[in-house]
Amino acid sequence: MVTMPRPVALWRHPGFVKLWAAQTVSAFGDQITLLALPLLAVTTLGATAGQMGVLRAAETGPVLVVGLFAGVWIDRLRRRPILVAADLGRALLLLAIPIAAWLDLLQIELLYAVAVLVGACTVFFEVARQSYVTSVVRRDQLVDANSKLLVSHSAAEVVGPGFTGALVQIVGASTTILLDAVSFAVSGARMRPRLPSSIM
Repeated sequence: MVTMPRPVALWRHPGFVKLWAAQTVSAFGDQITLLALPLLAVTTLGATAGQMGVLRAAETGPVLVVGLFAGVWIDRLRRRPILVAADLGRALLLLAIPIAAWLDLLQIELLYAVAVLVGACTVFFEVARQSYVTSVVRRDQLVDANSKLLVSHSAAEVVGPGFTGALVQIVGASTTILLDAVSFAVSGARMRPRLPSSIM
């Protein structure tokens, strides 16, 4: 009788821990972005109701548009580089906002552009993450792995808005977005180390 090796506990699985940490940081970063951008538009630029509506559409639109083809495109590529690129891309995009604010060059059009592009990066990250987890853990660990990722995402949705509001009051909207950019850079760096060659 052949004894199958016991799977490594997910807490000790380096590939999954890197993915879990990156996904958790990204989930909190997403929540900060969703609230901090509108607050910045109102408090710094005095955005009108119409402009706020456009900004909200810019934040949510990529889910509908990019999501239509992201899955097909990602299926043809390696997932980990997409995760890293999505996080680092969001970091650089968000960094443009506090820099523009400090240079007194901030415009509502920049917020529109950043919202659209960050939203697109988020779609690619989420689609790639869903596929990537199946190559990181064994089939019999998928339920446990997805449960842990879902808990992190739910925690971000519950805690993120209140945390963001408090942060904006303490350090201001532009600095909050700077910290958000740092969070995505950390997430991307967390995924960057090479995983075992057996993992795609």
